[in-house]
Amino acid sequence: MKKIIITLIALLGTLNINAQTDLWITGTAVPGGTQKLEKFPNGQFKFAGTLNAGELKVITTETIGSETDFLAPRYADSYIVNKGLIFVQTHNSSAAGWIVPFSEDRYKFTIDTSSHTLKGEIFVPWREVYLAGGACEIGWSAFVMLPFTQDEDDPNVFTWTGELREGKNVEEPRRIKLQGQNTWGPKSLHPYTQDEGLLTSTQMRHEGDDTKWEIAQDGIYRLTVNVFKDTFKAEYLGNQAKDETADIDNAHAAPTVEVIGHTIRVKSPDRINVELFRVDSLRVGKKSGTDVTFTVEQKGIYVLKAKGKRANLSRKIAID
Repeated sequence: MKKIIITLIALLGTLNINAQTDLWITGTAVPGGTQKLEKFPNGQFKFAGTLNAGELKVITTETIGSETDFLAPRYADSYIVNKGLIFVQTHNSSAAGWIVPFSEDRYKFTIDTSSHTLKGEIFVPWREVYLAGGACEIGWSAFVMLPFTQDEDDPNVFTWTGELREGKNVEEPRRIKLQGQNTWGPKSLHPYTQDEGLLTSTQMRHEGDDTKWEIAQDGIYRLTVNVFKDTFKAEYLGNQAKDETADIDNAHAAPTVEVIGHTIRVKSPDRINVELFRVDSLRVGKKSGTDVTFTVEQKGIYVLKAKGKRANLSRKIAID
């Protein structure tokens, strides 16, 4: 009977936290005293931001009162930066909280109410984000993915602007996904559900199941992601492509491409890095400068990629 009662209490605690709609953090480590956590699908709550050195407590009410429960670490001296530690739900306000060892602006942690774990890190900003998919001109090809532009003021924010259109003779013709490098691993970004609508999606996750976003209509889109806060935003800009460029932050900085016979010439007001790939992803050339020329011997489809301080370009070129 005693074992049944203990099991029932544990089950009730699990049901309680799984049904929790909001969580907050408080304590000496929390700037302002109390902050609300961001709720994500699959029973997750996340924090991304600044913490002070001190103690952090996770609570189920905005202010501590008679109804407050605490998500306290099971073991003493548990640090907020960890690979996944179990927490227990308790009504004891004197239960030890999570240790924040020093002040830092890049703390990030996730509370998973299904597994009753808290996992935390000091986030390292990504250097790049890329786009690929059946709705992109490059399809699912590695090494020729479409690059995002990193925000100059916030290195965690990346933006891409360009055309997404239902692909022809390609798998998953209306789907896309994001990568943290110009190939299929190890870093990737996904929606929480398969075929999540591009314009309604607001949150994303790192790694996990290979779910993808889906476009509802062809046209020009602007995609903005924050890899620190795990936010996603898509804007539909119309169905008329002004150019085959992506992420042109300043019109006068846009590179120009000229194709004469088997010669491809790229000119830019600023110095740019230019790469030329065959459609099978094999790189055939890489050069830098303000006036770059490639001469190719074989006929076929090529993908040109140019990246500079103020502009990125990705263009498919047919050589006859």
